[in-house]
Amino acid sequence: MSPSPKNSAPRSGPEANTFAVILAGGGGTRLWPASRRKRPKQLLHLGGGESLLEAAVRRARALFGEGRTLIVTAADQEEQIRRELPDLPARDIVVEPEPRNTAAAVGLGAAEAYRRQGPGALLAVLPADPHIGDEAAFDAAIRTALAHAADSIVTIGLKPTHPETGFGYIRRGAVVGSSADTFEVEAFVEKPNRQVAESYVASGAYLWNSGMFFLSAGRMLEEARLHLPALGQVLDAAVAADDFRAAVLAGYGKAPKISIDHGIMEKARGLRVVAASFGWNDVGSWAALPSIRPLDAAGNVVIGGATVEATTGSVVVTEPGAPFVGVVGVKDLIIVATADAILVTHKDNAQEVRRIVDAAAAAGRKDLL
Repeated sequence: MSPSPKNSAPRSGPEANTFAVILAGGGGTRLWPASRRKRPKQLLHLGGGESLLEAAVRRARALFGEGRTLIVTAADQEEQIRRELPDLPARDIVVEPEPRNTAAAVGLGAAEAYRRQGPGALLAVLPADPHIGDEAAFDAAIRTALAHAADSIVTIGLKPTHPETGFGYIRRGAVVGSSADTFEVEAFVEKPNRQVAESYVASGAYLWNSGMFFLSAGRMLEEARLHLPALGQVLDAAVAADDFRAAVLAGYGKAPKISIDHGIMEKARGLRVVAASFGWNDVGSWAALPSIRPLDAAGNVVIGGATVEATTGSVVVTEPGAPFVGVVGVKDLIIVATADAILVTHKDNAQEVRRIVDAAAAAGRKDLL
């Protein structure tokens, strides 16, 4: 038997039963050394004045209003999140006792929404860390997705602008009804190599996987019971408990460590995808900055106080407390300096920065993680 919900008064309007569930527990290792467990990627100000998380919350509030934005984060990041969002009610921060990947994180958000609004509560599951260039188009895509979410699981697929090897893809199927931009999902596809990515883009049948999902809280719990029963048990117990946080703390370690893509979405039936373009960038590495920040006359992104001469196509970032950085006569490099670490790599190797983090962890350098 499904547990009974804890009721709360809904906000008036078409989104009265909808919650944004913002996933904000990641580490962003490819943005080391600026991104650390104590200051993860979503707290960096990569796109301008706001942190990526601040921008995500602002967009969610504009769509759904106050009291409808849930932040799911890790226990060791809760304090930073509260400092970053001081006006967010404490009850709207849902804390994972330990990292268990995105299936469990989405499940926690679904369980909290279920307690407040029942199984029909709609969820807009949104990563905390993408940059969105066209917010009006973003809002329109979310509203289209939510229109299908009461009786389906919906995702948003981005129309690819180039053969990207760092993203997963979605193969779209038949058009849904009379909609021109909503399709059946045929398959989720892993990150391809360059040749395969080029074939995907040429075919026109593939979209970038945005990591955004739209479904009801009841559907999320049903899919968890079906495909990840250990997680389903944890979520059912949390929904029914008088003390939500205590129930999560007691059972969360039993939840499997698996992404929502692999654990649920690849197994669920009847998924739909909304094809959209809104200047999305997951800021997955330092090489993404030229797409979201202004370039100087030589095509460089320079953030901070570095002196850069006779240099082209490079990304140079110096944080407060870093030593003086001088760059002369180089091309297509990434140079990032913080108070305690310096990264130098070629832009072509931007996806490999996590190897430095792995090496630091293997050496016991917790101060660098």
